[in-house]
Amino acid sequence: MAGGTLLVSRLINWFPHFKTLFEELGFPNVHVTDTEKDGLNFMINELKPKYVLIGSNFYDCGTPYMIGQLLKVFPKLNLAIINFSPFPDAVAVWFIFHGIKFYVKWSDGKEELHHGLQCFLDRKRYIAPDVQKLIDELPEIPKVPLKPTIRQKAVLLMLYNGYSTKGIMDNLCICRATVEKHIKELLKIFNSRSREELIKTVNSLDIFSKNELCFNDSSNNIADLPDWVRTQQKIKLIKMRNV
Repeated sequence: MAGGTLLVSRLINWFPHFKTLFEELGFPNVHVTDTEKDGLNFMINELKPKYVLIGSNFYDCGTPYMIGQLLKVFPKLNLAIINFSPFPDAVAVWFIFHGIKFYVKWSDGKEELHHGLQCFLDRKRYIAPDVQKLIDELPEIPKVPLKPTIRQKAVLLMLYNGYSTKGIMDNLCICRATVEKHIKELLKIFNSRSREELIKTVNSLDIFSKNELCFNDSSNNIADLPDWVRTQQKIKLIKMRNV
């Protein structure tokens, strides 16, 4: 496959469509895979593709960070990110700060999609308009964030499960200032302006497994929780009653 195209996506059912579409657009010998991220370096080494296309939410919470690391390993890789499914523009911004020069949104429509992919083939930088607009509106280029630390991820999990600041303090045995410091750093990492936006971003990235989602039943009033958490609470209660 040397000189071909490697397309990495979780949308397995779309693989035949993807192969036909991208080859019609001019990408040579398209190979579509949902390989685990740890096997991606191996595939690139073995297949030596001319082009690599990766779905924006192929990785978990470290998506932009992991792509940045991939570019460090393969600095000459012709790599583009494609947003096949809803992926927050506020997080997509970090792809560009990690070195991505091509970011295409499937939802922009056929004409814009084809234009972005043609730019990629022609080696002309292309960033989806909505994402570029966010970048242009930033007062300054932010420092590229690292992945959350173990403690930050613990705080993030508790926020995601609906815990209040006090609930996080009590469960992790840390003071209010420490909790607020972690939350402030998490907002930077995920380019979010509020806790609510942070939770929505985290929810869209599939960071936590189902086993980690043990929604808090005691330290918060369910009426004060985000809508999506209240829905999960209700589902959980219904399942408990049916056991």
